[in-house]
Amino acid sequence: MINHISIGVNDPKHAADVIAELWGGVALPFPPSPGGYVAFADDDKGSIIEFVPIDVHIVPGQGLPDEKNFSIQTPTGDFEATFIEGNETSLFGSVHVNINSPLDEAEIKAIAKREGWRCFTANRAGGAFQLIEVWVENRFLVEVNTPAMAEIYRNLAKPELWAEFINVSLPPKYAANYERLAA
Repeated sequence: MINHISIGVNDPKHAADVIAELWGGVALPFPPSPGGYVAFADDDKGSIIEFVPIDVHIVPGQGLPDEKNFSIQTPTGDFEATFIEGNETSLFGSVHVNINSPLDEAEIKAIAKREGWRCFTANRAGGAFQLIEVWVENRFLVEVNTPAMAEIYRNLAKPELWAEFINVSLPPKYAANYERLAA
């Protein structure tokens, strides 16, 4: 299952608004990318499309965190993929994909190691959830979730929680629908 994908566009807010409208969902800012917006589907599965400015690219971090005492609280921000404005290199782009895998963390990492691809477990949003960054050919980011990681992601990838996390209000129409469904 694909959880989310990011796409470089000329007008991220407009693109996110249109896709959210088609999905019956909501569009909200996407702070990891300068000028980015995210469209949430109203499907209770965490389906998301991230829209970033066309000149913003996602590039791999440098180094790897110490895995000896690694936990969900270990800061990994310095090692994680980063959205960069005005990056003119053709090696990296703005697109990445987040997928679920039936494999465990060690199996996923063993595959990446066998291929010689950069790979590590990242603690996103200050440890709210984890995923494994796998850089296909060391140039294209595939975020991989183990079954346990996918469960946490599904429970977090909800517009009302995102709005709370980035401290914005849901649009009134969507907020009213959410309150009605939650009751």
